[in-house]
Amino acid sequence: MHASRIVAGAVALLAAWGGCSGSPHAPDPTHPADMSPDVRSTGAQRHRESAQSDQPAEGERDREREGEPERERAGSPAEPVAAPPIPPNTAILHIGDSFVLSGFSQALKPRIKAVGARYEVRSEQSSYTVTWAARLERVIADTQPDLVIITLGANEVANTTPPAHAPAVRRIVQIVGKRPCVWVTPPLWRKDTGIIDVIRENSAPCRLFDSDTMVRAPIARKADKIHPTPEGGAVWADAFWTWLESERAPARADGSERRPWALKPSPVEEHQARSRPPPIAEPGSPAKDSSARLGAPAKQ
Repeated sequence: MHASRIVAGAVALLAAWGGCSGSPHAPDPTHPADMSPDVRSTGAQRHRESAQSDQPAEGERDREREGEPERERAGSPAEPVAAPPIPPNTAILHIGDSFVLSGFSQALKPRIKAVGARYEVRSEQSSYTVTWAARLERVIADTQPDLVIITLGANEVANTTPPAHAPAVRRIVQIVGKRPCVWVTPPLWRKDTGIIDVIRENSAPCRLFDSDTMVRAPIARKADKIHPTPEGGAVWADAFWTWLESERAPARADGSERRPWALKPSPVEEHQARSRPPPIAEPGSPAKDSSARLGAPAKQ
């Protein structure tokens, strides 16, 4: 009996000592080793699902790969669309003062004939914007033009009240109506008093070809130092025709037809007053730039 108590006490001491040493321990539900097989399997599955959720789906990856070339193409500049060919038998009406016949229309005629158009020239010496505002309507009715070219302003470069001619400029444009048109200002031989700005500010929606800024080569003048020579008129016409071809409106994407001589919209600055009038060379001096012209005022 005494020996049994001794054995039982020893066993109790050994159990107490084992608990203090930390060898046996209670199961930890958060430790992978203590998890049941079912719990470990569920946790691994959740980890895989979380990792997959951070990656795009297969279809999404394919769409992204396919979209990359589209985005690159969208960012690249589009190729320019050419203007459609001019159909045969269109009509061009060219009105103005004597500058029209100073080598300008003569050099334009073969170019216009080459595209199969009819070229109607109506020029009157010593005519003004107010002159043509009163008679253009009849000329339009008689010729039925597809394009109107207006060359006026030379006789008004020394006018003392240029703004008074603004209504005439607007009336001419109104008579032209929806037809494509270009107002060609005269290449100056002296500083104007404001008629060029009056034309610029009142000629929309017609396009404007400012000869003093668009003609880069010098324009030779006749003995009066005002009118271009045939060679000078040819230089002027060449610059204008090159500009006209570049400003024709491109073909519509849907294939619908435009007016035969439809032009691109005017840039904003085209119908604004010049910030600084172009310089004019003194008589007998060489032209300093394309806008320098020789001569003195005279009736055209």
